[in-house]
Amino acid sequence: MYAGFWKRFAAICIDAIILSIVYLISSVILSVVIVGILHLTDHSLSNEVFIGDLLPIIFQLLSVLLTWLYFGLFEKSKYQATLGKMILRIKVVNRSMQPIGFGRAVARYFLRILCNFTLGIGYIIVGFTKYKQGIHDMIADTYIVNNRALDNYLYEQQFQSPPQTEYPLNMDKNM
Repeated sequence: MYAGFWKRFAAICIDAIILSIVYLISSVILSVVIVGILHLTDHSLSNEVFIGDLLPIIFQLLSVLLTWLYFGLFEKSKYQATLGKMILRIKVVNRSMQPIGFGRAVARYFLRILCNFTLGIGYIIVGFTKYKQGIHDMIADTYIVNNRALDNYLYEQQFQSPPQTEYPLNMDKNM
């Protein structure tokens, strides 16, 4: 069974809290390092003003890098999920219900920009599409599934021939 909108929304909220904490800690560490470097080098006002102008850019790049690595590395890991998804027992898979690679995980992350450009409609459609996919999932050809349904599917595949359907967890056949 594919994970619906509210379960996915809860997972992203958990991930946002975790990322905020990680970002806060890394920002403090980076700030201390930058201030330390400034005190060890030339104390001229022009250097401090230059660094002060660069800080917002540095912190924005840090935020993008941390978020990109968080989603890319966790979703391609053996867990197939970020910490928020793990807590809610959902995973990211490809069309054949197998783990996705780092490239697909990164593409899925950056394709979320499209969802943001649509004022969130790209996320909201998760609740209305057949396979519970957002725009980023459709383009990256990924699916978010409940762990138990995935485990049952993979267990059944050990004892029968490959599925004849294009989407292995097609719920229509059970209705």
